Amino acid sequence: MLRILFWLEFGLALLMVSVSLPLFLDLFLVSAGSLWSSMRTRVRQSGRAGEPLRILGIVIPAHNEEILLARTIRSVQAAVAQASKPDDRATTRIYLVAHNCTDKTAEIAELCGASVLQLEDRGNGGKPAALRVGFTRAIEDGCEAILVLDADSVVSLNLIEATQDVLAMGANAAQCRYEQRRSPESAGDLALRLRVIAFRGMNVVRGRGRAALGFSAGIFGNGFVLTAETLRHIPYLANSIAEDIEYHAALVASGRSVAWIEQAQVIAELAPGGVAQQTQEARWEGGRMRVAWSAAPRLIQSSLRGRPSSVEALLAVTSLPFSLGCLSILLCFVLPFAWSRLYGIASLGIACFYLAMAVHAGPDPIQDWLALLAAPKFLIHKVGLIPRIVRQAGRKAVWTRTHRENTSSR
Repeated sequence: MLRILFWLEFGLALLMVSVSLPLFLDLFLVSAGSLWSSMRTRVRQSGRAGEPLRILGIVIPAHNEEILLARTIRSVQAAVAQASKPDDRATTRIYLVAHNCTDKTAEIAELCGASVLQLEDRGNGGKPAALRVGFTRAIEDGCEAILVLDADSVVSLNLIEATQDVLAMGANAAQCRYEQRRSPESAGDLALRLRVIAFRGMNVVRGRGRAALGFSAGIFGNGFVLTAETLRHIPYLANSIAEDIEYHAALVASGRSVAWIEQAQVIAELAPGGVAQQTQEARWEGGRMRVAWSAAPRLIQSSLRGRPSSVEALLAVTSLPFSLGCLSILLCFVLPFAWSRLYGIASLGIACFYLAMAVHAGPDPIQDWLALLAAPKFLIHKVGLIPRIVRQAGRKAVWTRTHRENTSSR
């Protein structure tokens, strides 16, 4: 009986190490890269190294986004007006793809000056179909690159200029900083602040760290730009609920890389708590698990051809969600093996390193450190999401819109 118990414990320890190892290897790489990036002296680019774009398209996919859409378009128009060259204002076109909308999304977009593309496809509620329509129209209109923005976003005033600069320097794809914003009323909510930190780790620390080490920064679904030439060579065929990760894997496996735009950002609304929050988190994490099954073989082949970005991308898509990785650390400490406990200590150190980089990448590190007091509650919440995550990882998972609150007055 004791022998059976020993082998059960040994097998569990080996399983915990095996499933969590890609996560902690990747976290160490991106955290070290992010630290290196923050320590380097940043030299601002003075002008563009190549020819500027003649036409930049901006595609905004939308499904019943009447609440925040006008604010988003006004934000983009302000960034266009801020661009350094006067001619840039005439070479930026905004396309709103109204996908299965039953509200006033299309009318609001037209009033704000965007070109509206109607897409009625009741069998497909996901974002990829809307993006394909927007990409096709933008390329037909002569756009040389297409910037993708979510309909609940606010962009920094320098986004258009920074995007044009990085493309002029030869990038065929790029991703800017992507952050989330909490409402002023939730300033004291530690759990919400912890969600923002987790989001910053995924969409700032990882992108910045990868780029600093020479890897592909990644595509995070909002605030990314692709050249028309890239889309012609690698069509946007992604069709999962994590289409951004799926397409990035295709880019990297094909030998292409996504540049990082540190100085510009997009800020989206933090999903309210409850069902909306659970829907969004399960879609992100379950979708990534689903992509791992389809993308891993191509990334392995690409890695064997000597492409470092493919190795990092493979680690990323096969990683556990961070919260589940932390639970694996706890199990490694509980099990009676010195080697599993040593692994747990090393992994805990990497997790703390990663969290430190996420905290210090934000505007209020002191308050963010205090938010870590809510970490146990956050982990319990994540454990409760496991059934939803598993369902979203299945082949029959469908895209579900995240509920928005009316925050247009802020």
